[in-house]
Parts: sequence; structure tokens; C-alpha cells
Amino acid sequence: MSLSVIRVSFSRQANDGDYGSETARCELEYTVGANEDGDVLLAEMPGLLLIEARAFVHTELSRSPNWKVRRAVQEPERIDEQLAPPEDDEDLPL
Repeated sequence: MSLSVIRVSFSRQANDGDYGSETARCELEYTVGANEDGDVLLAEMPGLLLIEARAFVHTELSRSPNWKVRRAVQEPERIDEQLAPPEDDEDLPL
């Protein structure tokens, strides 16, 4: 009986701008059985585990008591469509 393990690790360090930072890390592993079917699933497993680890780390940092750390891990706001560059090259300045 052969077993193999898929391991992923994700960490992120958020700077508070005042010479301090917080780091969160998540390591996940999945043990694959010898008689396990679904090679497609196994090929996708590292990516799925990494998505879970990344989500966990970002959630934990967003709960920080330090507001600067929470702000550092926020998703960037979308650019207002009015500020987006024009699609037509003729409208661009020289």
C-alpha cells in the first residue's frame, strides 16, 4: 500500500507602516490513498488546498487588532470606469 502526501503552505506578512508587522501562515496537507481514483481531482488538489490556505491567512490578518494591518490586506478598490483610459487612441494626449 503506497501513500503519498500533497502539502501546501501559504504565508503573508502585512506591514503596519510603523516598523511593525504581522505574519499569518497556513500549512495544509492531504494524504492520498493507493486505491484512490480521480487523477483529475489529484491534479487539482494542490491548487484547491492553496486557495483554502490563502483564504484562511487573509481572513486571519483581516481580524487583526491593528487597523493598519487590516487595511494592508484589504482588497484594492475597483477603479471608477470614468477614470479608466479611453479605448480609442485618438483621445489620448500627445
